[in-house]
Amino acid sequence: MKKRLAGTGFAVVMAFGLWLAPAQHAMAQGFEKGTTSATLMLGAGQALGQSYTIISGRFGYYFVSDFEAAVGFEAWRGNDPLIYKIIPELRYVYSASKPFKPYLSLFVSRTLYQGAGTPEDVNTYGGKAGLYFPLNPNAYFGLGIIYERIESCDPAVYRDCSQTYPEGSLHFLF
Repeated sequence: MKKRLAGTGFAVVMAFGLWLAPAQHAMAQGFEKGTTSATLMLGAGQALGQSYTIISGRFGYYFVSDFEAAVGFEAWRGNDPLIYKIIPELRYVYSASKPFKPYLSLFVSRTLYQGAGTPEDVNTYGGKAGLYFPLNPNAYFGLGIIYERIESCDPAVYRDCSQTYPEGSLHFLF
C-alpha cells in the first residue's frame, strides 16, 4: 500500500487550507490541552498492484498540552477493490520549537476491502515523524514520513509487508 503525494491534488488541499485557515484564527489555542484539530490530505497511492486516489481526514483532541489522540479515515478511490482505512493515533508535538513544530506518532489501523475477490481485511501498525510549518497561528502544513507494517502479512497477497512513505497534510487547530 505504497503512497505517493499527488502534485495537483496536494495543491488543491493547500489552496483550500490557505483559504480556510484565517477564518479559524480567533479560536486557535495552539497545541494546548482542550484544543481540537482537523487534518486534510489528498494524495495518490498503490495497493495490490493498482493505483488509487486517496482522500483522507483526521480529527484530534489535545488531552494534555502537546499530546493528541486522533482518529483518521482514508478512502482509496479510482480502482477495484475499494479500500477504506480507519486509523486511531496518538501524537506528540514539540510546540516549544520555533519556527517549525516536530511531531512523532504511533498508530494502528484497520484496512477494509470492498469488491469481488478481495483479500481479507487486515490490521496495520506503525509510526510517523515529521514537522509542522506554520501558515498562521492555527494552520500548519505538515511534512513527514510514515512507517507501516501489516500484521500477520501474507507475502502471497502483499508484495511488501512493511512500507515507508511520505505524508503531506494541512493541520488546523480550533
